[in-house]
Amino acid sequence: MVLNRNADVDLRMRIGLKYCGGCNPGYDRVDLAQQIEENLLGKAEFVSPGSEDVNLILAVQGCSTACADLSDFHGMEIRIVTTIEDADKFVQEIHERVTIDAFVKNRNPKNLVL
Repeated sequence: MVLNRNADVDLRMRIGLKYCGGCNPGYDRVDLAQQIEENLLGKAEFVSPGSEDVNLILAVQGCSTACADLSDFHGMEIRIVTTIEDADKFVQEIHERVTIDAFVKNRNPKNLVL
């Protein structure tokens, strides 16, 4: 858990995990999602996409068609992974975002909304 040094504020991102139907996967989607979760341990919490307080949706799609229905998430931030390379970029992005969020919140001792 990433905590603000001035308060017990959990800075982990809540990521809603959505899979495609798996009709033509070019890789093991579940295994890749588990690898992503392991690489983001302490920085992100993976939850059902319908959970409360989700920061973004990660759609793990088995091929470039990316046919999973994401219409339930209209207006939300969505990231789509169709390859292992996409997963690597996503992990890097989240590491950077959580690090920046922690820095900003730690520089703001009263935890004021910025």
